[in-house]
Amino acid sequence: MLQKACGVCKIVGIFAIAGALNWGFIGLFGVNLVDQIFGAGTTLTRIVYILIGVSGIALLASFFMICPKCKAS
Repeated sequence: MLQKACGVCKIVGIFAIAGALNWGFIGLFGVNLVDQIFGAGTTLTRIVYILIGVSGIALLASFFMICPKCKAS
């Protein structure tokens, strides 16, 4: 699915996958990987969460329109 995507769409996909995996680990094991890797409550952790949220919004938008860069390829 991401093989023919542009660079931005690949990054969005990676962050969305990371967020999904993190939620899976929270649900299954009660372990927050983002907090474990970057430290709970740090600025870097907040940035990662923001990037994951923005990626989710971008993926939601992709259900309604095609990325102009991906379309041109």
